[in-house]
Amino acid sequence: MDVLRNQIKQANESKKKVAHDIRGPLAGIIGLSEIISEQGKSADIDEVMDFINLIHSGSKSILDLADEILSDENETKDINNLEFNLSSFRDKLKQLYNPQAISKQIQLQININQATQDILFSKNKLLQIAGNLISNAIKFTPNKGSIVIELDLIVKSDQNILSILVSDTGVGVTKGEIFQILDGNSHTTNGTDGEKGYGFGLSLVKHLIEKLRGQLEIDSQISQGTTFKVALPMSNL
Repeated sequence: MDVLRNQIKQANESKKKVAHDIRGPLAGIIGLSEIISEQGKSADIDEVMDFINLIHSGSKSILDLADEILSDENETKDINNLEFNLSSFRDKLKQLYNPQAISKQIQLQININQATQDILFSKNKLLQIAGNLISNAIKFTPNKGSIVIELDLIVKSDQNILSILVSDTGVGVTKGEIFQILDGNSHTTNGTDGEKGYGFGLSLVKHLIEKLRGQLEIDSQISQGTTFKVALPMSNL
């Protein structure tokens, strides 16, 4: 009976994680479809085709994200499906979160280090970590704001370090809230457009980073924005 209860608990937790992590990308896709619908016959055909392409690529990427959330780390899979480089990582994040940013009129910019863009690294949990930070930034950045993501692979003799910086022009967080996030006890609040959440996005990010033996730093000023900095050792991914 205890085994069954534990299996049910794990299944419920997985369901919540999937619902939480795909909520933002799905909202973006719905937002783009609403823009197309509202424009009706007056819509520019080229813009409509751009939106349709974004919806198509974003929908496919949501399936990849759901697979990552539900994947068993002990499963044996094709090694080619377990790797990113900076270029492919950037493209996947664009596919997932550009629709969400566009529907909120937020400029989303993702930069990579060209010198190390082709080096392969494990993709394990990276979409969850980066995705939650980007979705959180979109949630708390007002319309017509901006978000900049910097992806870098720092090559060292003993191990490579993946660096992820997510900076926004959002509402910011207090020192007390930063402490709660770093302590793994953050709680949900509504976004600048009333977006709701499940209350464990940043706590999940903190947990995953710790599990991968990485580091998380947060710098923020109220009404000026927040920067999340993640450093993940590749040997532990």
